Amino acid sequence: HISLLKQSLLLAAAAFTALFTGCINEDLAECSKLTIQVQNAAGEDITNLGMVEDATLYFFDTNNNLIEKRIVDKNFILNHTVVDLSNYKDNTKLHIVAWANLKSDNQTVADPKSLNELSLSLKSANGYAVSPDSLYYGNKDVTSLGSGITGGDGYIPVKIKTGSLSIKTSGLSNAVRFYGLKSATDFNYYMTRTLNAYDYAGIQTGDSVTYNPAGEYDSSQEWETQGVQDQYSKGGKQNVFAGTNLGVTLKSTTGSLNAQVTEALNVETGKMEPLMVNEGGRLDVLIEFGVDGTISAKMRITPWGVVDDGIVF
Repeated sequence: HISLLKQSLLLAAAAFTALFTGCINEDLAECSKLTIQVQNAAGEDITNLGMVEDATLYFFDTNNNLIEKRIVDKNFILNHTVVDLSNYKDNTKLHIVAWANLKSDNQTVADPKSLNELSLSLKSANGYAVSPDSLYYGNKDVTSLGSGITGGDGYIPVKIKTGSLSIKTSGLSNAVRFYGLKSATDFNYYMTRTLNAYDYAGIQTGDSVTYNPAGEYDSSQEWETQGVQDQYSKGGKQNVFAGTNLGVTLKSTTGSLNAQVTEALNVETGKMEPLMVNEGGRLDVLIEFGVDGTISAKMRITPWGVVDDGIVF
C-alpha cells in the first residue's frame, strides 16, 4: 500500500508538472520552454535592458520551407513569454530564424517561401544607403514537445548585428579658406565600402554601398553627424552595418576637394589603422584640416558595452 501510494504521488506530481510546463513526455527532464534571449556581441544576456522593441520569427521545416511567421512585441520578450509550439506535433523538427527591431521599417526584409530566400537589406534614398535600425539576429534548431522543445537551451539567442558611426571635423574653417569655398556648407561627407545585406544565416552579403549621413554644425561651426549624442562620442551616433576597411569620403560642391580617408590614428593604440565598425561596436572619427589644406584623421573603435576611459581625441 505504501508503494502504491508513492507511485500515485509520483504520477500526480508528473501530471502537475506537465500541466504547467506544457510538455507531455515520459521523461519530463528533456522538456524546455522556448523564449527569446537578447544578447550583446559577447553573448551576454541583456534581455532586461529592453533594447529590443519587437522580433519577427520565421519557422522553417526540414525541407527549408517556410511554415509560419510570427511577430512578438517588447513585453513578450521582456517577460520571457514562451514561444508556444503546441500547434506542432511532438518531435517536429523546426529551424527558427529571428530578426529583431524591424518595427521602424528602415530596412527591407524579403518575404520568403524558403530559408535561402530570407534576407535583410538596407533601403536607399537618393542613391545612398539609409541608416538601419539597431538590428538583432538569431537562429535555432529545435524539436517540438508539447508547447516546448526537447533538451538543450530553451531560448532563441538574438545578437546585435549593427554598429554605430559618428564623424566630426576639426579646423573646418582652414579647409574653407584653402579650397576657396564660400562656407562650410560646401562640403559633403560620406561613409563607403560597406555591404548592404545579410543572408538567412546572418552573414553579410550584397553590394558595396555609400552612406551620406545627416549632419549639423556645433557652436564652433564644426560639422558633426546628427543622431544620439552622448558624453563618449564626437558627433551624433548613426546606425550602420558592420564592416572592415571602410572609408570616409570628403567632397566639395565645387570639385576642389575629393579625398577619401581609409585609415586613421587609433587614439587607443597610437597606431595608424583601417577604419572599421564592429557588430555592436562604435566608430568615432575626427577629421582634421590643417592650415595648408592637409587632411588627417583620428579614430576610436569601441566594442559593445565599453565606456569612455578618459581618452581625448
